[in-house]
This record gives sequence, C-alpha cells and structure tokens, in this order.
Amino acid sequence: MSASDWARVRKLFEPFELIQGHVLVEPGERFSHVYFPEEGVVSTLATFETGAVAETATTGPEGMISVGAVLGGTSALNGYVVQVPGVSYRIELRPFEKLQRDYPAFRQRLLAYIQVFLGQAMQSVACNGIHSIEERFARWLLMCHDRSEHDRFPLTQEFLAEMLGVSRPSVNRVARALQRAGLIRYSRGMVEIKNRRGLEDVTCECYAIVRQHFDQLLPGSFAR
Repeated sequence: MSASDWARVRKLFEPFELIQGHVLVEPGERFSHVYFPEEGVVSTLATFETGAVAETATTGPEGMISVGAVLGGTSALNGYVVQVPGVSYRIELRPFEKLQRDYPAFRQRLLAYIQVFLGQAMQSVACNGIHSIEERFARWLLMCHDRSEHDRFPLTQEFLAEMLGVSRPSVNRVARALQRAGLIRYSRGMVEIKNRRGLEDVTCECYAIVRQHFDQLLPGSFAR
C-alpha cells in the first residue's frame, strides 16, 4: 500500500501490543480482528487432544494474522500465540474485508503472502517428521532472527520445547551444544545470535527452501 493510501486508511487501524505468551486467537474462535506485526514474532499452532501443541508456521513483520480471514473464513483453524514480544497494528474484520475490495493491489499482496505462508506450514510439517532437533532448533532461531530487529530476543526452554514438540531436556542439550560451538549465547530466558552463518550450516534445507519462497514472491520481506 502506498504512503498516500496508507494515510487515508490508517484511522481504521489501531496499535496493539504483542506480549510474549499472549494468545491472539484460539482454535475455533471467530475472527474479530486481523493483526499486522510491526515488531515481534507470532507462532501458528496445531493443537492436539492431549493439550499438546506444535508450531506449524512463524509470522513477523513480513506477514499478517490470520490468512483465513483473507480467504473469507470467519473462525480460526489454528491458534496464534506471541513468541517474541513487540507491537502490531490491528483492524476489525469488516473494514479489513472492505479494504481488500477497495485496494486490489493490497489484496494481491495478501494473496502472495498466503502462498508463502502455506509453503512454510507444509515445509514445517515435513521438517518435524524428518530432521533432527538440532537442525530444527537452528531453523527456528534463524526464522526468529529474520523477523527480529535485534540479535537478542527472549526465549524460554519451556516455550521452545512446546513449539518444537520435544522435551525440555532435549532443548537444553541442543542449546548447550550450540553455545559451546559459539553460535549462540543463552542465559536467563534470553538468546543472542553470535554466529548466524554457523547456524545456517547447522540447520536443514527447509530453512533455505522457505526463505527462497519469500524472496521470490515477497522480495524484501526480511532485512537479513
């Protein structure tokens, strides 16, 4: 959306704080708002009967929540929880639907995002079934780093274990190994990326595949 168009419609949006651990939308909940993160990271979660959850996609300033609202859905198929705090804009569903009708270029951009979002989700499912915890851990850190303005962001072992669908001791073991290798610094619920290139060497091919989709369909989505 151009600067002039944004100036005309900005009054329809309101700022909204993204608090770590806050659930933006529960599975099955009717959409009331659509969120556009400006800073921070939000996880899309698959929920199981046991109460366990696993991350299927990650959204930051490159995207929006939820893609179902673009496709005409009225309720969420998945849950959405803030994993890295920040700020966002949000807009009520009805005005959002009108914006898509009034600004075709805006809708085309949204549809391009849906393509890369679905590609990311499908790749994550395959990755979770094939690749090691270390590879998936590195991939998750890289995805957060792509979407963060900083090299350091909050992260607890409990939260990451839940996102990856593994035990906390497994996360602790991998975090210690990456720290010994000089790739990250992890302390008191904060992780700092020390060697991004090293993490890219550790992660699986899934990271590069998803990143390539973004670079092709939504160039300039990430600063890094």
